[in-house]
Amino acid sequence: MFNLSKVAAFFGVRAPSPFERAVRLIDVGEFARAEAELSALLATEDSGDRASIFNKRGVARVHQGRHGDGLNDFNAALAIHPAFAPALVNIGNLLLEGGQVEAAVRQYEAALRADDGHRAAHFNLGVAFKKLGRHADAVREFRRADRIRRK
Repeated sequence: MFNLSKVAAFFGVRAPSPFERAVRLIDVGEFARAEAELSALLATEDSGDRASIFNKRGVARVHQGRHGDGLNDFNAALAIHPAFAPALVNIGNLLLEGGQVEAAVRQYEAALRADDGHRAAHFNLGVAFKKLGRHADAVREFRRADRIRRK
């Protein structure tokens, strides 16, 4: 019988992990399938980086219009890793979308205290600053995000 994993290994190609497959599903808009795969990962005893899994499942849920469930997952990620920049940014995004710009700024700034190299935190902080009329601050953050992208 044909074994794709053995053929891939022969050519030095590593099969994606279950987490990587779920992230790819998010990337192509298969949010319900991604959520199911991430939930299955969380149900296993050794599911690796649970904060990352909760965060990505939250992303999948938000894309399905389930903001409350997504927020619960982002908070679950933060319960595991309190300074987890991706979850802080995602909470900031929910706040920004909800019109709570000042609260979003605080989330993005917390994410940057945790990881100053987080491109999305700089970019989204720039968006929030622009909404607040803080144009010089917005430009500064957009430039920082651009420098990170170019590295």
